[in-house]
Amino acid sequence: MAEEEKIREHALKALQTLTDKKKGWKEKTKDFLWEIFIIVVAINLTLWFHGWNEKRHERELEKNFLIGIKDDLDRVESDLKMFLSNYQGTINYYDSIWTQISEHRIDTAFIDNNSLELLNTLYFTYDNSRFESFKSSGYLRLIENTALSLSITQLYSKTLPWRETMDKTIFDDRQRDFTTYIGSKAQIDSSGKVYVSKLLNNPDFRYHIFIQGLILRQMKDNKQYLITTVDKIVVQIDQELKKRFNYNEL
Repeated sequence: MAEEEKIREHALKALQTLTDKKKGWKEKTKDFLWEIFIIVVAINLTLWFHGWNEKRHERELEKNFLIGIKDDLDRVESDLKMFLSNYQGTINYYDSIWTQISEHRIDTAFIDNNSLELLNTLYFTYDNSRFESFKSSGYLRLIENTALSLSITQLYSKTLPWRETMDKTIFDDRQRDFTTYIGSKAQIDSSGKVYVSKLLNNPDFRYHIFIQGLILRQMKDNKQYLITTVDKIVVQIDQELKKRFNYNEL
């Protein structure tokens, strides 16, 4: 590097000054100290430049991560909203059957014609590759806003994995119960319609409708709360980008 070459050049001059027989000791000392001064200044400038360059690089890493993770969380929020929209019909189906059973107002056509709602599944998944890559590289320390860093870390280390695991557990249990208490007992025609109305007096079927409907409603509430949590973090990230990096998304 050019800076290191300059430092070596002046170090050599300093040594040559001490061995120059044409100069007196006062002149040698003066020239030697001058070369040492130049070396000290050059070293400090080099260290300052490398530190400044490294800091600029780290700020760029932090900014790009926050921009990227904001995009990732926007997709998470969009997927959660899509789930709530697409799965409301299934929740309504469970609630309607339980209401019909409780109020003794059975609509067999509705129950049988919409029976495939009992198999409807929509698993929550998310992409954590950006977060894991940033974390494994030791770059989480670069996020100067410690509260924001903690929020992002808790979301990706605890909240989102828990939601993904719970979805799998809920839907796996639901499909298992369907196979055990409904699919193996009810008549199914060539179109795939399951005549579950004939099972309304079966205690196992009733329990399945009650408990799975309850679980699905709780899952809906949890996902609505998760949307609120994700949205708050997205707002925090957006504020940090504007405050520290003067970044405004077009």
